[in-house]
Order: sequence, then C-alpha cells, then structure tokens
Amino acid sequence: MKKIILILFLFLSCYLIYNLTEDKTLSYLVIGDTIADNPYIEKNANKYNNDYINQDYRIIDLSNIIKYNEELEVENKQLSIHRLLKNADILIMSIGMNDIYYKLNSDTKNIYTYINEMVNNMEILLSEIDKYSYSQVLVLGYYNISNKNNDIFTYLNYKMKRIVENYNYEYIELNNILKNNPNFYQNSNNFTLNQEGYNEINKIIVEKLKKC
Repeated sequence: MKKIILILFLFLSCYLIYNLTEDKTLSYLVIGDTIADNPYIEKNANKYNNDYINQDYRIIDLSNIIKYNEELEVENKQLSIHRLLKNADILIMSIGMNDIYYKLNSDTKNIYTYINEMVNNMEILLSEIDKYSYSQVLVLGYYNISNKNNDIFTYLNYKMKRIVENYNYEYIELNNILKNNPNFYQNSNNFTLNQEGYNEINKIIVEKLKKC
C-alpha cells in the first residue's frame, strides 16, 4: 500500500511540475506570400515566425518546400520548416496571389482550367500541412484589385474555400473588404498591401483568434 501511495505521489508531483513549467505562450507561424506576414500580429505575439514568407512564392513552391523539408539558413543556423510546423499553435497562410495575378496579367485564356490546377496544387499543399496538429489554421482568400474579372475571383474563392474547409481550417474572405480599393494597396496596380490594408485584415484575424 505504501508503494502505491509513493508511486501516486511521484506521479502527481511530476504532473504538477509539468503543468507549472509548461510554456503556455502560443506560437504563431506565418507562411506563403507577404499578405500573411502581418505586422500587427508580429508586434503583439511573443512567438512569431515569418522566415518562410516570400513575395514570389507560388502554391507549388510552398508545397515543395514542405514536402521536401527544404531548410533555410537563419542566423548561421539551419531552419527546418517541418520543425516550425510541428511547433506551431496558430498557422496563418496566404498563397496563390502570385499564381492568379500572373495569369491575369498575361491573358485570361482557359482561366478556369488554370484555376482548377491551382486548386489541385492547393489540395497537395494542404495535405502536407495536415500532417501536423494546430490549435487553429487560417487561410487567407483572394482579392481583386480592379473592377474587372469579378466572376473569376468569385469562382476562385468558392473553390478554394471548399477544399480549405474540408480540412476543418478557416478560410478568410478578403475580397469583400479589399476588392477594388486602392486605399489598401501600396500601388494601385499591385496586390501588395499598405498599413491600412493590413489593419483591415487584422480586424478579421483578431476575431477569429478569439475563438482559439
């Protein structure tokens, strides 16, 4: 009986020590293009990593980086995206803006076939991300910087939202607030946001994160 009490005591002691010393700070990982790299979150989060943000990333680029665990050298150390994904509590991703605007700026021939290929690439990317566990995953949608091609963006967001929600991740509609509003862009001919644009996204993200 004494042995049982001793074992229970040791077990409870270890449990209490673990809970008292466990780091409860949420870890934020943002990946993809620059839309995901949110200055507000970076300023207010204790753990925030944006090393895998690149303004030129396409969906297939990010997918391959994760699939093959391509590493970056940061401060003379090799950084593994697999480790970052494993340790992340909150994952925020924006990817595909380069894909769609590359096509729109060249031609719109076979655009819906092109979008379906984007969706297939996103499915591959999400399947890689889904190998890890998170408290919350937010995927940012696509917005139109002009008043043309509205049907294209409606179709793109509809298709992407469906596959994102299939993984029980949250799809954040951006087109409703950022569409054709040059006050939110650094340049009226480019989708890169200014501080006002990020502020608009912040309002949505903060509400989503409250649910976490």
